[in-house]
Amino acid sequence: MISKIENRRIILIAFLMFVGLGLSAGLLGVAWPYMQDEFNLELDAVSVLFLVQTIAYTLASFIIGRIMARMGSGTILVGGILILALSMFAIAASATWVLIVAFGLIAGFGSGVIDAGLNLYVTTYHSAREMNWLHASFGIGITLGPLLMTYCALQLKWQIGYAITGAVLVVILALLIVNRHLWRNEGFQSAENTPVRRAGFSQSLRLPVLWFSMITFLAYVAMEIGIGQWAYTLLTQARGIAPEIAGLWVSIYWGVFTGGRILFGFVANRLDATRLLRGCLLGAVVGTFMFAWDSLPIIGSIGLIVVGFAEAPIFAMLMMTTPQRVGLEHAENGVALQMASVGLGSAILPGLIGTIGMHFGLETMTATFTAVAIVAFVFHELAHLTRSPIPAAARATDDETKTSSECTS
Repeated sequence: MISKIENRRIILIAFLMFVGLGLSAGLLGVAWPYMQDEFNLELDAVSVLFLVQTIAYTLASFIIGRIMARMGSGTILVGGILILALSMFAIAASATWVLIVAFGLIAGFGSGVIDAGLNLYVTTYHSAREMNWLHASFGIGITLGPLLMTYCALQLKWQIGYAITGAVLVVILALLIVNRHLWRNEGFQSAENTPVRRAGFSQSLRLPVLWFSMITFLAYVAMEIGIGQWAYTLLTQARGIAPEIAGLWVSIYWGVFTGGRILFGFVANRLDATRLLRGCLLGAVVGTFMFAWDSLPIIGSIGLIVVGFAEAPIFAMLMMTTPQRVGLEHAENGVALQMASVGLGSAILPGLIGTIGMHFGLETMTATFTAVAIVAFVFHELAHLTRSPIPAAARATDDETKTSSECTS
């Protein structure tokens, strides 16, 4: 059993890994107009990059539970962050769009290993507080990413932003390598503190609640990442806002999002998860509607703030409550399948939204954001109605485990 200090060290490294992951994810939205111009591409050509990243990310999500069980959490996460760091350097050095797509595929696999691996790890061994702060760390990275890329693209070259991100990831990699032996590998525990026998994927896929959860994740991340990806293009090309101001607004969106995750981390363990999720998903619907309406510029700007804050705890709380929705025996598969939906939602759907914007006008993208926000709310309610019942003993043991984790983190 690891000590309190070692447990703190692990969760802090996990937070740093998610900062690095967010930093890498926050670059493309600002870099894309410059890539598009440099390589003479159509607006929706980025969907090709999204597609290959999704394939790799989804593959990593599907296999993460099995490979972590066989090779150890620490070792697998070392591999994931090494792949992502090398991919950032390779994209920075790429002279053609084809190479960027190829290295983007590899980066997608590394991102999937880190994202799915850490979500599974924190869901298993930590509490809602740590999960919210883990995703707040992602928010910190994805807030800094557009600022970094805006500066590099305007003052230097967009490639420098990717190179700097690669260097940051190398530093985090070194910390992880030194501490990789501390990461736990026991998996989910039953009420009797024995490992839970994992259900097969075919068994888990028979559960309606899991499909409803997957669609909720799919729609939610399409909204979160879609707004982050296209807000800069929409503000500059459709609403005539100066590039430096638009880049600032994208960072404000991610900044409010991150601040909200930090705030909710302090109170998440004291709130009813279902009510919190319901309220925040409704808030996201309101915020996306305001951003789409934009009858006055200030209304659209306030809408970005509203939706950013409303989104803050949604991903973390949806992931953290996976065992309660689907049952412990399906929890590992649930995390993996939901993360696969995250890959689809964050990659394919933003590209599709870009295609809609290209053919029907950029402002139509904002209506799409509202539509996916509504879908996320509806399917969360369906998942809640069809969730698996949890025995009282299992609930008590889970509460004791999470409380113990709070004391050691």
